[in-house]
Amino acid sequence: MGRFLRLSAGALRSFDESSSPVIYDQNSVIGGGGLTTGSPLTLPSSQTYDSQELEVYLNNVRLTPVLDYNYVGASAPRTQVSFTFDLLAAEVVRFRIDRGI
Repeated sequence: MGRFLRLSAGALRSFDESSSPVIYDQNSVIGGGGLTTGSPLTLPSSQTYDSQELEVYLNNVRLTPVLDYNYVGASAPRTQVSFTFDLLAAEVVRFRIDRGI
């Protein structure tokens, strides 16, 4: 655990935080045939998420929900996303979830 200062309601406050706030950071490399628009991609390591915590990157560029990708499944916990465009073979999709503060 470490201590840090954060501006909260206009005042500096001291908080405790672990040294590693990221709880999930995994990459998925698109296979030889690519991935067509709307096809689901499962998060690595059997990870689940809710829509407010997941960050998705393609080749290190952060993507925007709905414009670039959609959540698969009616409610949390979800395990897949689908993209609004085709992905080429060897492209890298990064999934990241920060620990809530």
